[in-house]
Amino acid sequence: KMAKTIKFNLILDEKPIRDIKGLQENFCIDDILVLYQKEVLQKWLKVRGFDEYLKKVEAIKKDESEIVQLIKIFDIEKSEKKIKEAVYSLGFWKERKLELEEWGKKNNKVKDIISDYHNSYDRLKTKIKEHKEDMPFMKMAANEIFDKYLEIFEIDFRYFFEFFKNDITLIIYAVLMNKNLRKYFLENEKINATLNSAFTLNTFTKAEKQLYSFFDIYNKKDDEDCDDNEDEDYDDNEVIEKIQGKIKLHTFKGETDGYWKDLEVAKTKVMILSIPNNTFIRNTNKPKEELSAKDVNGNFVILNGLLYKSNTDQSHIVYMEV
Repeated sequence: KMAKTIKFNLILDEKPIRDIKGLQENFCIDDILVLYQKEVLQKWLKVRGFDEYLKKVEAIKKDESEIVQLIKIFDIEKSEKKIKEAVYSLGFWKERKLELEEWGKKNNKVKDIISDYHNSYDRLKTKIKEHKEDMPFMKMAANEIFDKYLEIFEIDFRYFFEFFKNDITLIIYAVLMNKNLRKYFLENEKINATLNSAFTLNTFTKAEKQLYSFFDIYNKKDDEDCDDNEDEDYDDNEVIEKIQGKIKLHTFKGETDGYWKDLEVAKTKVMILSIPNNTFIRNTNKPKEELSAKDVNGNFVILNGLLYKSNTDQSHIVYMEV
């Protein structure tokens, strides 16, 4: 006794198809093409005993005209024009699929580029931490942020400030020295308030907290267990002078009897951290300029050269070379 052939329905346009008439009435070019390419259509024709159709389907040329040949085999449409119109959408979606695949490849490349970009920025921030005592490196890093990573910094500058303000103070000053980056700090109300209260260095306590205490040489002077102390005499003033020399921090205190005193020549660019009340400063080559403490403090003014006029000898002017 012969085993029965297991039959199955073809699914076209979400409908079960049992015969050729049903196939013709529910012919969907998208569905039929997929079924043909996966050879489900051929198996269906075989188990259903539609041998004549199977023979024609198996003879289809494997090219872009497959769907046209299927339309003709199952007598769906006679007019070449209408057949062309019918398969247009198939071609459109095929092209669209290829476009999306290509876009996906490009999008993945873009994602890789963006990821590399962010990783490079993070590596620069790591290097900043590794060079905490190196002011020239900090200036270079600030320039590199503007040249390469400005798009990230525009979004990240608040976090950047919070991340470095307590541990790597020099990068904060380096950003303030950079004419293209300083606005992000100075124009932000919260950051500006912190700069004004902690970064002006108008007292020794502020200078110690923001600068000196992050230098190994400064901490070493109080390290009684350090072997180096046996060979070196750590004088506080000498240590501070060494640090100030590394970062080119300058101070001056004294009356000028109503005259302008040259502190720096015109070719030396400086950033003013603070000046006392009843004192004035100006650029070397701007004889009519007269900037007061109100104009200067908290604004981290940058000048070409520095002239100073003072009516007090009680407090220091504090500035850095840019």
